This record gives sequence, C-alpha cells and structure tokens, in this order.
Amino acid sequence: MNPISTCKSRFLVPLFVFLISVAPLSGETTEIGNNVQLLRYYQNPENIVLKTSDGFLRIQTIAAKSLEISYASDSIFIKPSDALIAKPIVNPIIIRNTTESLDVRMGNMYFSIKKAPFEIHVSTGSNNEQAIITGPFSINETTGVNFRLDLRDKILGGGARAIEMNRRGKRLSLNNEANWGYEWGAEILNYSLPIFYSSKKFMVFFDAPQKAVADIGFTNRNRFRIESEEKAFNLYLMTGPDYKALLKEYTTLTGTQPLPPLWALGNLQSKYGYLSQTHASNVVDSIIKDKFPLDAILLDLYWYGKGIGDFRMGNLSWEQSNWPKPTDMINNFNSKNVNTVLITQPYILKSSENYHEADSLGFFATDSANNSFLIDDFWFGPASIIDIFDAKAADWFMQKHKPLIDQGIAGWWSDLGEPEKHPAGIKYKAGSGKNLNNLYGHTWAKTTSSFYRKNYPNQRVFNLIRSGYAGTQRYSTFPRSGDVKRSWAGLKAQLPIMLTMSMSGIPYMHSDVGGYAEGVFNEELYTRWVQLGVFSPIFRPHGDKHPTEPIYYSEETRKIVRNLLNLRYELIPYIYTMAYQQTVHGKPLVRPLMYEQDDDYLLDKYDMYYFGDNLLVAPILEAGANSRRVDLPIGTWLDFFTGEEYYGGRTIEAGAPISKIPVFVKAGSFIPTIKAQTSLPLIQTDNLTITFYYHNDVTQASGELYLDDGKSPDAIKKGNYQLFSFSAQNSDKELSIDISHNDGVYLLRPGRREIELLVKNLPGRPENVRVDGKGVEFRYIPKDKQVQVKFTMGSAPVNIKIK
Repeated sequence: MNPISTCKSRFLVPLFVFLISVAPLSGETTEIGNNVQLLRYYQNPENIVLKTSDGFLRIQTIAAKSLEISYASDSIFIKPSDALIAKPIVNPIIIRNTTESLDVRMGNMYFSIKKAPFEIHVSTGSNNEQAIITGPFSINETTGVNFRLDLRDKILGGGARAIEMNRRGKRLSLNNEANWGYEWGAEILNYSLPIFYSSKKFMVFFDAPQKAVADIGFTNRNRFRIESEEKAFNLYLMTGPDYKALLKEYTTLTGTQPLPPLWALGNLQSKYGYLSQTHASNVVDSIIKDKFPLDAILLDLYWYGKGIGDFRMGNLSWEQSNWPKPTDMINNFNSKNVNTVLITQPYILKSSENYHEADSLGFFATDSANNSFLIDDFWFGPASIIDIFDAKAADWFMQKHKPLIDQGIAGWWSDLGEPEKHPAGIKYKAGSGKNLNNLYGHTWAKTTSSFYRKNYPNQRVFNLIRSGYAGTQRYSTFPRSGDVKRSWAGLKAQLPIMLTMSMSGIPYMHSDVGGYAEGVFNEELYTRWVQLGVFSPIFRPHGDKHPTEPIYYSEETRKIVRNLLNLRYELIPYIYTMAYQQTVHGKPLVRPLMYEQDDDYLLDKYDMYYFGDNLLVAPILEAGANSRRVDLPIGTWLDFFTGEEYYGGRTIEAGAPISKIPVFVKAGSFIPTIKAQTSLPLIQTDNLTITFYYHNDVTQASGELYLDDGKSPDAIKKGNYQLFSFSAQNSDKELSIDISHNDGVYLLRPGRREIELLVKNLPGRPENVRVDGKGVEFRYIPKDKQVQVKFTMGSAPVNIKIK
C-alpha cells in the first residue's frame, strides 16, 4: 500500500492520460537542508491540499497558465491581497500516484510532486523547462518558498532598482523605502515588487504586502528564496512560452491600467517649487510665449505652506498670502489649456488646522496604547499618518480634497506613500505597520480612484504616485521613480527601473526629467534626460535647486528641447494607441528587448528599449558621447530621423550629436502622427498623417490607431472611440494598403478626415497611385525615397495601391 493516503474524488482516474517531463533526480538535485516529506494529500473539486512535515500547501489554478500555491504552517490559509482580481478556476484534476511522486494535471497546468524530499516540478511550456520548488518552507523565524537555480538561470524583477536587470547574486529587501538623491547602484527604492521572471520562462508573484526578502543565489548560489516573517503566504506561478506571454498572463491576475486623460501624455511641468501664484503664472506664461507645448503645471508643497519652518502639511488649503486668488489662477491656466496638479501627503502635522479633528475622530494610525501615533522626528515636523485602511478615515481624508477638485484641480501628486516615515510599532485598524507597509500607497491609490468613480464618474484620474504594490496600476497611477540625483549615474539608473516596472505590470513608471536632487547646472545632462523623457510613458521635468524649465537654458538647448517636445506631440496618436493597447491587451508602453525577441542574453540589456510596437530607442547615457553602440534586433531597421537602412542582428555605431537621440523604426511599421499642438486639449485629428516604412523583404504588415475624446473613463467599455486598422500587402509589382475603422462615436469626432499617407524607403518613383481604384496625384521625393498621397476618408474603408 502506498504510504500516502488520499481522499476520494470524482476526478480521480485509474489511468494517467498525459505525459509530464520530470527533471532527472540524479546528481545535485536535492536542496541542501531539504528534509521535508509529503505526508498526505487531499483532492477537492477545485484544488489539492498537501500535508507535509513542514506545513500545508494548497494548489489550484488561477488562470489558464497560472497556479496559486498557498502555504500555511497550521492549515489556515490566508486570503489573497487586493493585488489580485483573478479568482480560482475549477478545472478537472487528474492525479497519478506513484511510489515516488504525485503527477498532476489541472486544466492546462502540469506538475509533479516529489514525495521525499518534497519538491514541486512545474512544466513551464518552454523547451521542457521546469520551475522546481523545494523545501524547507520554514527557516528560523521566516517562512518562504525556494526555487532551484541552475548555473545558466537569470532572474529579473523585484520592482524599481537602480541595478542590472539580471538580479541573480543579489539579496533584495522587498520593502518600499524612500531613497533621496539615489543614483546607479541603489538596490532599494520607493516601489519594490515581489514579482520575478526566470529565464526558464516562468514568473513568480509572492503576494507579501509585509516586508520580505528575495535571496537570489546570494546565500546559496543554487537557490532563489523569497521569505517573510509571516506564517502563511500565497504564491502565484505563471508559465508560458516567452516573456510576452508571461506578462499577458500576469495582467490577467492583477489587471491593466485605465486610459489616462489625454493631457497626461503631454508636457507636465514641475518644480520644487513654485513659491507663489505670481511665480507659477509667470512660468506658465513664459513657457507658452517661448513656444513650448504645455499641458500641466504641478505645484509642490508651497501651495499650502511657506516651506522650512512653516510647512503646514495637512492643512489641505491654499496658503492665502502667496496664493490670494487660486480659483482665478486655475481658471486662467484652464483658458490656456494648462491643467493644475497639486501635491498631497498622508501625513498631518500636529500644528495643522486639521490635526485635532482627525485625532479626535480616531483617524490616525495608533501606538501600543491606541493613541494617535505621533512621529516626533518627521522631517517636516511632528505628525501623524492617516489610517488609510480605515474606510471612514480614508473618506474623511478625501473629503478634504473635494473642494480643491471642485475648484478645478485636474489631478494629484500623491507623495510620501511608502510611507516615507513609518516607525516600528505603528498600527492600523487592518493590522501592524510592518505587515501593511507595502500596501499603504496601493490602498491610498485605490481610495483616490474609488472617490473619483463615486463623485466624479465622468473624469479620468491622474494620480502621480511614488509607491505602490502589485495591481496598483488598476487605480490610474503614474509613478515617478523617486528623488533621483541630478547626475549621469542618476540618468543611467532610469532604464532598468522603467523597464523592470513595465514588465511588472506598472506601465507608466517615469523619472524626474533632468534629475531631482543635488548636482550642478548641466545643459548636456538636461538635454539627454529630455531625450529619454520624450520617449518615456510620461514626460515630466522636475527638480530642486536647478532649473527644470527649458526657458532658463541657452538658445541652443531651448531649440533642441522645443523640437523634441514638438516631436512628442506629433507622436501623440502613436503614444495614445500604446496606452489603449496597454489597457485592452496588457502590453507595456516601454519594453526591454527580450519582450519582443525571446533570447535570454537580452535579459541583461537595459540601455535600449522598444517604445511601443515599432520604435527602438537607444538613449545617450554618458557625458560627452556623440555616438553609441546599438544592438539592432533581428529585422530591417530605418533611422527614424534620416531614413538610413540597417539590417538587424548586429551591432552598429549610431551617431548621436547633442541634438539627436538614436531612434530606429522597424520596416513594415505604420506610425500615425499629427501636427504638433500647443496642448493636447486642442488636439486636431481631422488631419492625420499615416507613415508606412516600406521594405521589399516585408510582404505583410499591420498596425492600428486609437482615438477618443481623451476624457471619458468608460470610452472603451461604451464603444465611444474609433479604432483604425492598417494593413499592407507587398508583392514584386505592387504595394496595397488598406485603412478602415469602426463606427464608434465620441464628442467632437470628425465625420471626415484628411489623410496624408507617406510611404518611406521606396526604391524608386511609382508608375501610378490609385485610391479605391481611381488614379490620383502623388508626390515623390527622391532624396527621402518617399511617396506622398492625400485623400479624404469618411466611414468607408479605403484602399491605396502603389505600383
């Protein structure tokens, strides 16, 4: 008789009807110290429960290619955190019980459970690779999970870190912590995430809102362990053929981000800080006068106080002596299509006019005596922090913001949400500060989003945050990468931060363009940072002592920055379509090379990236550089600015004078653009330019363009949008392009559009061009190898043939 007993199940069958590849059990496969044994298993309709000599595990499917593996030392499993939107799926469970293992099939998931020593081998779906989970789960005072590491394994993830993308060999604290003036080499920052990819094509989400640690081959080079001091955890293991599929699976679990307000993709001017109404108004007027596009101004803490010695944090009302007529100012900005965003923090100073009320209502986090926890050594002054986990306290806090929203404030800059100062012993109604640390910013973002849905259901949310958790993207958040040092090392740090977060379902991570802290006035660094920012999800200059506004730089720098900003505004249809693809399909806006080309060596590449489907960006990250090496992915590429053609799969030296950032467009791409606008509320889409990048090797190509009113939260759900589809068929004699769109209606949607079709990289002048079968005039520019065709498009599809 088998020593492992089981309960009966209607899904248990006598014959095993599938095959599972199990890693060889010879050689160095037994984890050192793994004496855990499987004692018993229980099969239920929706899951299996394993009793081991080191606690209990429950395994069930949570998505098509994902397992939820829950651990508890005492069989009392905990609920998932708010990060999850997916629910367990009931799939038929087939188990083959042998002397050495349980071989299990749950829906599309296959795994084998070795009985002694206890291990779980999960097939990843990629070249017979496996994720191998080993015991022990409990080590000293910690509880966690171990994954076996082979010599060639690479691990990406852990959230925002200013280090190499491959985190193997690191021991990382999974804790949100502020890091002022950081630069390259900073291993802990404001937004950590317990999310990791393995080069074996599996992804791990260790749902641990409490402080945790990821030991990625640091203590033991053959082991990757994630652990915390809690006695139970939920782990989500996703599998797939490549990194793109893994991220798609992950977004099934935690969701995607709603569409941003269109203006959020423009130039968002920020500074620490604008000291008064006059100061802010002068800056806005000067930027517009100097012909820089502008969509928002962000006001730091001077809007409610006077700075050091008189912060007034928590008042949540205008400091009247310096901001005497804020409503008039906001209305004036709105008349110029410039939105106003205010900073806010979850701390209320004891000297604030709101402290007594919140204290008397019990709305602050508390100490061991259940009194409001007063943080005496808070940099801004003695303060307490709102208990954001208490629904009544959270609503009270948001109600204090409502008069400002009604006044015309377009969005919020939610700062210090790590929380920045979070003493030991602090408690919330939902639990200890230690256990809730990483959920504070997440819950604050959820509170803000819910408040808008209830009170302002027709307004998209803009929430500039600094910290959060897995799933925070669902609440319309636009995280900044923290108080980075104004240095080349600070600039370099932004690439792995942005790309790792993007691959972790956080699509709008971006930096303070120009750098925030310390440093010196440096026009070259500023220009190179602007170049990176233009090809980032969000463009937002911000800094402390030195100018963040282009108007204070030399004429040469102003000209370069003006051209760059105009380029971003021209690309808004392309960027907004990227936002749509993220919301609907979970595709990141910026993508590491490994996302598009499944080669493991690319996991180490962080200094260049895809911007959407079609553009490859290679920022300049070193002082004095006027060129850089670019590893072109497989395919044919064109210099976005000069049209020069390159074959991929090789390294080139790309020229990069101070006015140029190396950008390449993939042959076969459709890039939609408009004429540069002064601000996005004025966006005109009745005139569109569609550029197709031709190459004879590309026989078929496709693309799309998403347009709506830029405001409505439910535009996609209600069908109030237009989605254009582009396709190209290329034969030896003719290029055929089809353009069509749905009939979605939205406010101010043009009934007809004037379309300019540009076909670049054509080897010679065409014989003729036909639009819907009729010959039309066209223009051919030999030096650009470009054909220009203009036509009017209504509701009917249009076909263009170039022969």
